[in-house]
Amino acid sequence: MGFDPIGLIGRDRELAELAMFLDKTAADGATVLLTGEPGVGKTALLDATAELAVAKGARVVRGSGVEYETDISFAGLHQLVAALPDELGRLPPAMREALEVALGLGAGPAPKPIAVMNAALSLFDEAAKEQPLLLVVDDLHVVDHASRSAVGFVARRLAGRRIGLLGARRPESGEPFPATGLTEVEITPLDDADALRLLSRRFAHLPRRILSTVAREAQGNPLALLEFAGSTSVSGDRNGAGAGWASGPGRDVRALFGARVERLPQRTRDLLLLAALEGSGDIGVLEAAGGPDGLEGLAPAERDHLVMVAENGRAVRFRHPLVRSAVVDGSTGEQRRSAHRRLADVLVDQPERRGDHLARATTVPDEGVAAVIESAAESSLRRGDADGAVARLRRAAELSPDRAERRRRLSRAAYLAAWVAGHLDVSHEIMREVRGDPVARSLSAAAAAGFLVLVTEGDADTAHALLMDAIEQAPALSDPPHGELETALFTVTLATQFSGREEHWRPLVEVLGRLPEASPAAAATLGRIHHDLGSVTDDMLRRLDEEISRLKGQTDADVVIRTALVAEYVDRLPGCREEVFRVIRDGGAVGSSMPGLIFVAVDDMYASRWQASAEAAAELIALCEETGYHLFAQVGHYFSAMAAAQRGDLDGCHEHCRAIWDWSGPRRLRRLVNHAHQAAARAAVGAADFETAYRHATAICAPGVLPPFNPDVELSAPDLVEAALRIGRHAEARRHAEAIRESGIGRLSSRMALTVTTITAMTSAPEDMTQRFEEALALPGAEQWPFEVGRVHLAYGEALRRQGLNRESRAQLTAARRLFEELGARPWEARAAAELRATGMTRTARGKAGEALTPQELEVARLAASGLSNPQIASRLFLSPRTVSSHLYHVFPKLGITSRAELRDALDALPPEPPAAEA
Repeated sequence: MGFDPIGLIGRDRELAELAMFLDKTAADGATVLLTGEPGVGKTALLDATAELAVAKGARVVRGSGVEYETDISFAGLHQLVAALPDELGRLPPAMREALEVALGLGAGPAPKPIAVMNAALSLFDEAAKEQPLLLVVDDLHVVDHASRSAVGFVARRLAGRRIGLLGARRPESGEPFPATGLTEVEITPLDDADALRLLSRRFAHLPRRILSTVAREAQGNPLALLEFAGSTSVSGDRNGAGAGWASGPGRDVRALFGARVERLPQRTRDLLLLAALEGSGDIGVLEAAGGPDGLEGLAPAERDHLVMVAENGRAVRFRHPLVRSAVVDGSTGEQRRSAHRRLADVLVDQPERRGDHLARATTVPDEGVAAVIESAAESSLRRGDADGAVARLRRAAELSPDRAERRRRLSRAAYLAAWVAGHLDVSHEIMREVRGDPVARSLSAAAAAGFLVLVTEGDADTAHALLMDAIEQAPALSDPPHGELETALFTVTLATQFSGREEHWRPLVEVLGRLPEASPAAAATLGRIHHDLGSVTDDMLRRLDEEISRLKGQTDADVVIRTALVAEYVDRLPGCREEVFRVIRDGGAVGSSMPGLIFVAVDDMYASRWQASAEAAAELIALCEETGYHLFAQVGHYFSAMAAAQRGDLDGCHEHCRAIWDWSGPRRLRRLVNHAHQAAARAAVGAADFETAYRHATAICAPGVLPPFNPDVELSAPDLVEAALRIGRHAEARRHAEAIRESGIGRLSSRMALTVTTITAMTSAPEDMTQRFEEALALPGAEQWPFEVGRVHLAYGEALRRQGLNRESRAQLTAARRLFEELGARPWEARAAAELRATGMTRTARGKAGEALTPQELEVARLAASGLSNPQIASRLFLSPRTVSSHLYHVFPKLGITSRAELRDALDALPPEPPAAEA
């Protein structure tokens, strides 16, 4: 039967809207999305609009979602691009290569998704130069995710272009279509009058009674109306009985299509099955897979209006998606497998599509097929399609005759699902299958199980035990690790990093000692850096810089994240930022986006962009809570705490620190606990509470002791040294400064050099102090770290003031105050301002000196001056220690002082309180 696309009954409103859409397309670009139940007329409206577009002088390019290709990235986009080969050839080489590689039409480095989308938009621009272009995409609800993203990207950018996008999808598709700004038009069933008009026009020979029965049963669904009435007409049943269409229009129309397909010659049905399973309708593929006589066998299906060949002769299209479903439903399992084998034989130059067809064609274990599918999985991963890689690895495992290979492939799928794709539920499901294997002890299984228990439960003990046991049983460790051994080493290094305990790092260091020097992003390199940051050689830094320079265009999220993980420790993150940000924003690697957010937060924190760091941390915490990666959420709390500490939000800092201590403390995750101590120490130094700062800083490490697997000692060094000096522990301060200096970290980056020279200057003899501070300020690259530079100015100015050199100190303190003010470092700005006032310099417009203390501030200040600690004051006044600390934070600038030692003199200098007024 089929539809006549002209003169659709009951669709005047929709056709008028679509005609206006075409006019807008020709002038300024437009989008429309038709939604409605199967058979309600969406495809007929697409056909009618396409015909009208051609009549108006537009060019039409069509594509359609295919449920059998939903796991093949860019399969839908492939249909649109394949229809424009001449325009593709005219694109700039970089854009043409991006499309060809992404669609499997060429080889080369995997392009970024954004590059593919921009190239697609440029391709459609090129096609619209001569005449308006209409892109028509049916069945959007089963278009693969990558193509849907591309369609959405294009749709949001059509303003000002002579391009129209017309799509159709079912409303019950489950997954919402990405936000695109498409104008949605709901296609509803015909009313009774229009239904009868349609039937009367097409089937005038049938009695009115029969037409009324058909209209009632079809429930206004146009496709059901025509197919039900057509089946009655063909069967000759003029009573309307026994037609077999009383159980719902959508399902029964497919059954009627099935009956029409069944009447076709076997040769035709075979070709239709190839077309349905191939998906794109590529004539070349169908001719190659169809065997002798080419596509002549399609003629009966064309005459029955089941399929049509595009005007350019390059593609075959089913008249309605239900026809494709009917073709597949009416075939046997063996027929489908045979068709998949023939398609796989033809698609030898497209590894992912070939692997998918082989996967569906094979029913018994076959190592050759499993290897092809695994290769397709690795190809997917290189393109950034982590979900596709996981699905293909699972299928490769199913077809693996060797149990060890099956276990390895499953375990890798589980690891990628957790580490890259961010699907913990999928990873757990796969690992349950692996654990059901009685011989499941392997490196790959240990890596997957260890990673899962680490990131979800924070159980570093179990992760470390699983992995070290598997690594010790591995073959001799002489060559640089690769494959599953490299993955296992990387995971145990992560577990050891978060644990930071000697019982974990000592056996790992013994393993690392048996390994040769590795590439900068290798697990062995990461482990050695964690063990001893100062051991990084100049040659390693050079090779890391080279590796970072090669990250541009890298789509393998795992490579990006591992490189950034090493770069973080030697201040090379700015060179990785663009690729890390792409991992976060592309959305295809949710698991990797969490460490990616960590790196963004680190980079912003070091660069004193604290608001940006806090925002990345908040996004990280929210994502971890949503997905169950509880370990990484603690790192988010750390950066939130640090941002709060730098800006003087003591309550916020304490809240995030408490969250870390409550979660990480019972799990003995020493590094995370240290993170919280670091933030608390920084907040206390800013508030000039040096006793508290010293307590937190020495919880990270004892003065002068730099324990292995504790890279936080470098970041906390200035806090420990300054706090020690301010509470009279000069020997401890000098001992710690010497240990940091001798560690050799000062040559790794300008920030670390600034740290070393600053604490050296703080602890130097008075006669050497000026020279040391000047050396710190003159360091090349120091301007990248504005907070650290401000801290040098502050310490320098304080030291000069203590020597009575007030005029010299003012220059340094003014520079410090200006920097801290620009950064929003309020407590540090207050400290600099108080020091300036102590030199006799006032800043009436901005300073708080001379402001009256509130009664409670005065009471807190007097108790602090008497020698009581914050907890003792809190207990006496029934306050929290945090509130006491906050009061003192406000008291110090009001009194023009910077430490508790100055409180007594400042309070004695206050004018007497006025007598209370008599009632």
